[in-house]
Amino acid sequence: MSLASSQAGVVSRRQLYAAGVTRAQVRANVRARRWRRVGSQSVAVHTGPLLLDAQHWAAVFEAGPRAMLDGASALIASGLQHFTVDRIRVSVPRGGRVRRARGLDIRQTRRWSADDLASTGVPRTRPEVASVRAALWARTNKQAALVLTMTVQQGLATADAIGIEMLRIRRDRRRAFAHAVILDLIGGSASPR
Repeated sequence: MSLASSQAGVVSRRQLYAAGVTRAQVRANVRARRWRRVGSQSVAVHTGPLLLDAQHWAAVFEAGPRAMLDGASALIASGLQHFTVDRIRVSVPRGGRVRRARGLDIRQTRRWSADDLASTGVPRTRPEVASVRAALWARTNKQAALVLTMTVQQGLATADAIGIEMLRIRRDRRRAFAHAVILDLIGGSASPR
């Protein structure tokens, strides 16, 4: 199944049904232990361990059709190294259905926009958008500064691009702090070497 290989071995039930696979066939493959359920909305077409990419795909499928990885989870899916999260953050638009799923943090957000979607891979926000949101949603100011700095240092987004995205934020308790960190990053990247 080529769709499954492009999605780290995970497909949504909706995709399976659209491809002509019946519910009975899905059940039979799961019972025969050729496939395994991953939540209520997705299936792994293998029985091996679920790698992080597969977990990201399953998280998006569990959250619904307009869901996307967001914040630090989107940065990790984009290639951020040496940073971990305890729960995968998925955003859905305001008014979207929020399902409860173990290990996932599915939330409605007024900041959801289709323009923020990365062009390839698992549905996720672009790195510059994700870094701003990760900073705003961080537990501490130290963690917020870390995620912004790591995003720039690892080349996922430039400080200028993050600064432009930060200008979209009108109010947040951490807004002034994040602005200061981003200005430091812009000043640091412009300094002579």
